[in-house]
Amino acid sequence: MVVISLFHKLSATKQTRECVDDQTWSDLGLDDLYVKLDRAIGIPGQQVLYSRLRTYVSDDKILAERSRQTAIFRSDAIFRAKVNSSFRKLSRPGAAYLAPLLLSPLPEPPRFAWRFHLLGALCPLCLVTAVFYHPLFLVALALSLINAAISLLYGQKIIPHFHGFGQISTLLRTAADLAKIDDPHGLPQLASIRGNSVRLDRLSKRLRWFLFDRSSLDDISRAVVEYLNMLFLFDIVVYLRSLGSIRGNQVILAGTLEEIGSIDAAQSIASYVEGLAHHVVPTMVDARRLEVEGLYHPLIATPVGNSLSLEGRSALISGPNMAGKTAFIRTVGINLILAQTFSFCLADRALLPRAIVRSAIRREDQLSAGVSYFFAEIKQLREFIDLSEGASLKIYLIDEIFRGTNTVERIAAATAVLRSLSRNQIVLATTHDIELSGLLADDFDMHHFGDQIVNGVYGFDYRLHAGPVQSRYAIKLLELSGYPMSITREAESIAGRLAGRLASPQPR
Repeated sequence: MVVISLFHKLSATKQTRECVDDQTWSDLGLDDLYVKLDRAIGIPGQQVLYSRLRTYVSDDKILAERSRQTAIFRSDAIFRAKVNSSFRKLSRPGAAYLAPLLLSPLPEPPRFAWRFHLLGALCPLCLVTAVFYHPLFLVALALSLINAAISLLYGQKIIPHFHGFGQISTLLRTAADLAKIDDPHGLPQLASIRGNSVRLDRLSKRLRWFLFDRSSLDDISRAVVEYLNMLFLFDIVVYLRSLGSIRGNQVILAGTLEEIGSIDAAQSIASYVEGLAHHVVPTMVDARRLEVEGLYHPLIATPVGNSLSLEGRSALISGPNMAGKTAFIRTVGINLILAQTFSFCLADRALLPRAIVRSAIRREDQLSAGVSYFFAEIKQLREFIDLSEGASLKIYLIDEIFRGTNTVERIAAATAVLRSLSRNQIVLATTHDIELSGLLADDFDMHHFGDQIVNGVYGFDYRLHAGPVQSRYAIKLLELSGYPMSITREAESIAGRLAGRLASPQPR
């Protein structure tokens, strides 16, 4: 994933738009989601797809165009096959290095670059003329040693850039192929490539003698080239001869890379959507409002669709372990991100807020840094509180808040923090503490996932229900597991007394 993320890390859009943060990306399993979405043919398509999944889009026109292109590639198989055949040239591993080459500042050539040209030319010249004048073999040997040293020293400085050099010609050929495709749908990416085709063709002719894709060679040929490069400074000479032309066209080349990648990413999403049981283009609103029906998780093999409606309020979700609480808040987060990046979500109906998703789900002890689980959570939720003062709407996904401390302080702190976060933002929080239901009733709608016992078998239906959890199947499970009746009866009695206390009015 490191290579795939290069375009996103270097892209200017990362600096100008809101992106999915690393914690939320990890919490929601978005690496796994990306693998599901990825049907791209070329590596630039994979890189742009990744970048799009990580970058929120607030402009309805951009989202509408992405949705339109998804529909185009789903409906026009012939057009899709034509563009896909062009992308195959960029499927070799070397294409991954086009992004760092074209999106990073290129280094200045050394002051005495002409010496490298001279040494690179003298070595083969001495070898050839040594056939007629044998002492020149010694000169050629000395030059070879000098060139080998230069290749090792200066060559290391240009390796990060040179990996992508051989792929520029492949990029230009791909652009030329795409420019020739008849486009009845008016894709803006193809229009941009055609508009730059004269300049790109001129650049291709200028560089064709210098740049070639070394990854296409077999092992023996590649080894021969590497030896010749070390002795005759081929890479360094090519780099220096090409540097000026590439620097002068770096912006247009970077734009071409993104245009090609975005078309491939669009057909990738179309391919993914084709395999979905159902999906919908959501209605996006600038309000604390969320209405979904049949919402399901893309990474669960047999998902259960659930519905939720919130307007100006948040949701507290209770229930036993493994019933589906955490999976549900992840489902909401994933679909909110899909809606704001690719303009679709996995549901029967969806009205969603334009909101940045932030999560606190996978919280772990950072023992090496001397940070406990509880303190790590405190720091993260403090960050959420600070972010709540910002202009953009947030939706916070919090799993079992403050579970790393004692019951009294956990309930007190959770009530205060969740109430604060929900004043201006949307919060979906899971909990085992049914006491929170009464304390947060003014700000939160109560929902739960239930458990059930059918024919003596304990299980779940994974359905979201309104109201706080009511079942006491956890105690019943003790009985089913063979615990003595004296223990289960005492547990039932204690639970009844505790429930009576919780039912009394709670002060705010």
